[in-house]
Amino acid sequence: MEKTHIETIIVGAGPAGTTCGYVLKKNNHDCLIIDRKDFPRDKLCGGGLTPKAHILVDKIFEGIKYDYYSVNTIDMFSQKKYICSYTLDTELRTVTRREFDNVLLREYEKSGGRKITDTVVKIEENEDKIHVTLLSGKKLSCNFLIGADGANSIVRRYLQPEFKKGIVCLEKTVEDISIRNMQVYFDKKFKNGYLYVFPNTNGYVVGYGDKRTNLQTFDKSLKEHNLMSENKTKGAYIPMFDNIDYPFRKDIILIGDAGGYADSMTGEGIYFAVKSGQNAALSIVHSQNFKLLNEDVINVIRKRKKMSELFFFAPVHGLFVYLCKKPKWLIRINRKVNQALSI
Repeated sequence: MEKTHIETIIVGAGPAGTTCGYVLKKNNHDCLIIDRKDFPRDKLCGGGLTPKAHILVDKIFEGIKYDYYSVNTIDMFSQKKYICSYTLDTELRTVTRREFDNVLLREYEKSGGRKITDTVVKIEENEDKIHVTLLSGKKLSCNFLIGADGANSIVRRYLQPEFKKGIVCLEKTVEDISIRNMQVYFDKKFKNGYLYVFPNTNGYVVGYGDKRTNLQTFDKSLKEHNLMSENKTKGAYIPMFDNIDYPFRKDIILIGDAGGYADSMTGEGIYFAVKSGQNAALSIVHSQNFKLLNEDVINVIRKRKKMSELFFFAPVHGLFVYLCKKPKWLIRINRKVNQALSI
């Protein structure tokens, strides 16, 4: 007879969910990952692994191997003009999420973890257990439920029915290897956001998101910067500017994008997904308070939210661009960029 009660059910098999499951299995803890997609699957994301992200991944998944493109320079543009370049002390790795996420999932499965393809459609609680109903009709119960199912999380909706999913990000993939540096474009028409180009092993990903994202602005910007592609434009919610104001519970934990852990300054999410996934697993293994274990992540996300509000304030942003043109100030700013990507 198929087992219907699992100690921990993880909804979502992205980096947050697989990290959580992997750490649980390494500590001999019973768990199951449920994801609505078969893997490998496509995922909208620039695919940037900052130094702190790939160092953490290598530490948790010891001996892991995955394909990546090494980036050592970030070019910055403002109002269509080149401003400056930042040199990275430690490489930034860009990956295709289709392959990277699949590698993490296989590591979890090699550790003994199970994953099923299905969709959670209902969450209930009774008899001191959490019950989930799946689209297939299956019903499972657990002691711990982990929401790792992205910005449109059903687990978060259970804890906080009326929450904002974040900003919409639009993206295209381009099979063109002529751009080899990472590029960031700021423009007055982007409200608290920017256009980005992330080179990878196959070409590059170009994307854009802000507080009023729309397809017309994206297409116009692509044409202005000669980045247009015939490939389909895809969109997804990114939980930037999240207030992280849902209830924190011992038995229902939100991680990754589901928890709102995305940097409002840069949009970075993979590091915070992996770190919050690790912290969730350790909170269960050691019976510790997740909010306290994850306090550093929460504090950084809230700090970056405040910083972004200041950074995108027009006079401040204008001053930032001006200072980036000054060699002595550029050295200082470059140092701060390296610190932000490494800590």
